[in-house]
Amino acid sequence: MASAAWRRVIPLLVAGAAVGAGVLSEPALAHHSFAQFDKTRQVTLKGTVKDWQFTNPHSWLQVIVQENGHDVEYSIEGASVNTLVRRGWGRTTFKVGDKITLVIYPLKTGQNGGAFLMATFANGKTISSGITPN
Repeated sequence: MASAAWRRVIPLLVAGAAVGAGVLSEPALAHHSFAQFDKTRQVTLKGTVKDWQFTNPHSWLQVIVQENGHDVEYSIEGASVNTLVRRGWGRTTFKVGDKITLVIYPLKTGQNGGAFLMATFANGKTISSGITPN
């Protein structure tokens, strides 16, 4: 008799666990979304590196761009350290004061930021992390 009851309860427990796992994983999936970036446009910025944050879960590049005679800071989100290391990047890929030209997907909000696509250094060297963030 008890075994017949468990046969009815076990599928309910499995279904409940599956629903719970889905609910708990939703914030993790949302974190890795491209939703905030306008992937229909690419913007080119010329500026100077203010800071390079080679950190997880995503790297950040702070760049100062001259706009209408004023310094404007842009926050550019990049891939994870793991992804970048596999592409040969490191803590010294960008140095404070480096002059660079960036290509980004801009933020949909119009704020000063975006997703990193490519950078060209003053010496002509170009690097890309692929589609970011990962």
